[in-house]
Amino acid sequence: MLTRSGLGAAVTAVVLAVCGWWWHYEELLIAAGCIVVAIAVALWGSRFDHRARIGRRIMAPRVARGDPIRVVYRATNPSRRRTPSAVIVDRCDDAEVRILLPAIPADDRTEVDGAIPTRRRGVFDVGPWVLERLDPFGLAVGRRAADQVSSVIVHPRIHALHGPYGLMHTVEDEALLRRAASDPLSGFVSLREYVAGDDPRLIHWPTSARMGTLMLREHVELRRPEFTVVLDAAEHVASPDDFEEMVDVAASVAVHALRNGVEVVLRSTAPDFPGSAGPLERETQVLDLRAPVTQAEAVAPLASIFRRGLDHTTIVFVTGPDGPSSTFTTSEHLSVVRIGQGAVAGPGIALAAADALEFVQRWRPWQ
Repeated sequence: MLTRSGLGAAVTAVVLAVCGWWWHYEELLIAAGCIVVAIAVALWGSRFDHRARIGRRIMAPRVARGDPIRVVYRATNPSRRRTPSAVIVDRCDDAEVRILLPAIPADDRTEVDGAIPTRRRGVFDVGPWVLERLDPFGLAVGRRAADQVSSVIVHPRIHALHGPYGLMHTVEDEALLRRAASDPLSGFVSLREYVAGDDPRLIHWPTSARMGTLMLREHVELRRPEFTVVLDAAEHVASPDDFEEMVDVAASVAVHALRNGVEVVLRSTAPDFPGSAGPLERETQVLDLRAPVTQAEAVAPLASIFRRGLDHTTIVFVTGPDGPSSTFTTSEHLSVVRIGQGAVAGPGIALAAADALEFVQRWRPWQ
């Protein structure tokens, strides 16, 4: 197969041959013939006779957005002749890398490392890779394609957040959230006089007989603090690049809460990626939930996510520079964070940052 240089040389040879024949210039005909010979030699030299067996191994099936996919290519030469040097061309998500494979002695093997860059989240195929050999003149190239395809998960980049929780400190400071409950199996607190309408099952008869009046056992339901991170997936609130930063922020806040013992619920306004219905237990759950999420033209309003009420949860709503796409009538339990180029604070906006790194810098003083 001819390269661009080879095609240019072929066109030049044709032009020289036509001009030499038309004007009867033998020198032009000789030059055209030389170019044809060079092209023929290049095609012969690039014909692929690479006997090496090549296998690819992806070092980690999960990588953070922006980190390269580390791969190792092991090439084995089972033949009795030295294999020529070649180039391995591999790709993932429109990113292409070229890794030099040196010549391999007979009955020997070698390993070469490669790194494929990543720029967005998702589940992507790596490969298939192609082995190329270029002739010394750069006029022709030979290729051998492989059918090896692997998958890799590119998840959000988690940024370490240090210091107080900011608006989460109100949840962190409470070891337990208490509310009255009629469940006899909930935590017992004290006794009080019976009031009409109370559940008769909660009457403590021994104490009632001793006191001469009906006494009721009072219980409370003990709950761990809960924290909900909601991602605004509306297309009009952020550009695709800003949305990637928004996802990084949402995932970083959720992971930070998990590491500090707070129950975290991760939600999204995207209809196809609603998130978790209950609290998460592992950091990998955060990564898996946020790896495939994409923006949508029609999104669910924030109020529809909390139809059962806010109850004991604190909400951080991560949106873009032009967000939020929806909000509550009351902001008592809600903190809106704007992420993206041109994001500015305003009424009802707790924090604004251009990207995830700036958010990390502003996290500590956010009280």
